[in-house]
Amino acid sequence: MSKRSDLWDAFARSVRDHINDYTVPQYGDYPDDLLEEFSAENCVRAIEKYVRRYGKNSRPGQAQLDMLKIAHYASEAYRKMGEENDKT
Repeated sequence: MSKRSDLWDAFARSVRDHINDYTVPQYGDYPDDLLEEFSAENCVRAIEKYVRRYGKNSRPGQAQLDMLKIAHYASEAYRKMGEENDKT
C-alpha cells in the first residue's frame, strides 16, 4: 500500500469518528437521518458553504472540522449521484 493511501486511511478514520461522535448523535443515522432528504446537489451546496467559510472562522480547530464535514458531504454526494444514475 502507498504512503498516500495510508494518509487517506488516517483521514478516513477521522471522518468516521466525526460521523459517529458528532453527526449521528445530533442528526440521526442512515436511513432515518436528515441527510437522506438531501439530493446530491444539496450535498454539493453544503460543501461549497464550508469551502467559502475556510479561513474566515476564528474558532480554533474549526477549519479542520469543516474539512471533515466536506468529506462527509462529498461521500454522500457520490453515493446519491450513483443512486440517481441507477434510477435513469
